[in-house]
Amino acid sequence: MLFNSYIFIFLFLPLALLGWYLLNYMEKYKLAQMFLVGMSLWFYAYFNISYLAVILLSCALNYGMSWLIAKKDTPVFRRIMLVMGCVVNLGVLGYFKYYDFFVENLNALLQTDFNMKNILLPLGISFFTFQQLSFVIDRCRGESEHYELLDYLCFVTFFPQLIAGPIVLHTELVPQFQDKSKRRFDVNSFAYGVAWFTFGLAKKVLLADNLAPAVEYGFTHITGLDTLSAWVIALSYTLELYFDFSGYCDMAVGIGKMFRIEIPDNFNAPFKSASVKEFWRRWHMTLGRFFTTYVYIPLGGSRKGKLRTVVNTMVVFFLSGLWHGANWTFVFWGVLHGVAVAVNSLQAGLSQRMLSGEGTGKSVLRVLYRRMAQIFTFLFVCIAFVFFRSDSMADGIQYMKQLTRWGISERILIVSNCLEIPEIYIISKAISMTVDSLLPYVNLAAYLVLLLVGFTLISGKTTRERLTERKLTIGFSWKLTILFVWSVLSLSGVSTFLYFNF
Repeated sequence: MLFNSYIFIFLFLPLALLGWYLLNYMEKYKLAQMFLVGMSLWFYAYFNISYLAVILLSCALNYGMSWLIAKKDTPVFRRIMLVMGCVVNLGVLGYFKYYDFFVENLNALLQTDFNMKNILLPLGISFFTFQQLSFVIDRCRGESEHYELLDYLCFVTFFPQLIAGPIVLHTELVPQFQDKSKRRFDVNSFAYGVAWFTFGLAKKVLLADNLAPAVEYGFTHITGLDTLSAWVIALSYTLELYFDFSGYCDMAVGIGKMFRIEIPDNFNAPFKSASVKEFWRRWHMTLGRFFTTYVYIPLGGSRKGKLRTVVNTMVVFFLSGLWHGANWTFVFWGVLHGVAVAVNSLQAGLSQRMLSGEGTGKSVLRVLYRRMAQIFTFLFVCIAFVFFRSDSMADGIQYMKQLTRWGISERILIVSNCLEIPEIYIISKAISMTVDSLLPYVNLAAYLVLLLVGFTLISGKTTRERLTERKLTIGFSWKLTILFVWSVLSLSGVSTFLYFNF
């Protein structure tokens, strides 16, 4: 079930909210949690009912390990459970996500002929596996208590963050489900939740989905692109991915607020970053937090010299790339970012000196330096995303060639014609019936406006900043209503979220 669908907005979500608050109003707290878990499993099974067996088995295994630790809490047994927890969780993830990738590369390397299984990847497995793995590791470290089963199931299956994150920690969700004072309906929290959801829905439907056809055309017709169209499509994909994923996360935060459950932000204006290292403190923040807490720091972090810091950084970003998908393009994308972050770490002192100092002249220099650093960081991120989006390394390398051919043709008009923006349908239809030759230029103008809106938003305030700095006045509420209706009317072309593939 998709957030951007009629069945979710007008049936599932109202039923979930009504049942949750009604049962809690009747003080049927356990029953309310059972209802929420049941609704979340319905939400998950809507995509494919066979997925239910995977997530329920995963929950049973991880909860069982926590229960065993509670029964036999000794240092040796915890270490055994730690190894078992990592092997089980990563083994399940590896089987579903990387089995065919491993076999394909093994066949290519050793000239063998092992059969691939074409395993169907369960939705959200990367997210709920990491979420549970963090809990098991914390249990083995003695940093978490053993929760009641319903609390644990609510933590894992809570539907707003189940499919594509954020990767929420048990310390963030479980105490909220245990707090009965948060079980009462709150008008203010609900109103802000609706506003948050509306902003996310608009990002997905009005921006990401409208950019998607041009991006799809570009990455399936790479050799036909000229320099201009190649760059425009690379920029378009960066915007599409951001608005798609951050839109999902905004909707997740908004739905959480409707239930009076706080879900952490996953983005904090990432394209304002002045370095790739800063970018990763702002982009997919919960994934970065996971790798920092459970991989980077245990490996030694930055405490054991520069060489060890670089090695640890490369390990983290190699795993981050692999986490995103079973393709060398994702691994290469991760390695690119790892190298950039390592370089940023080694140049940290120089960057600080460039940004330090007092006085008007030096202040202007600092601003200029940061602006230039932001531009270079953004361009690096866009270029790296070319490999993230490409189907193969060969396609990624070919795309890089197109970016540097320095030729301009009318290909951008063909790319623009791929867009099907409902808002200009009447204008396009009228022009096609009168002056048909002008239609490509109208589509190009609409494309440029779409890009301009996108760049304006990524350089402006975050959703949290927009909503926490102002009250929900009548005027602002009307604007939100118009934005919501506009987005809902554009749901005719319902599309899945990009991060559902990871």
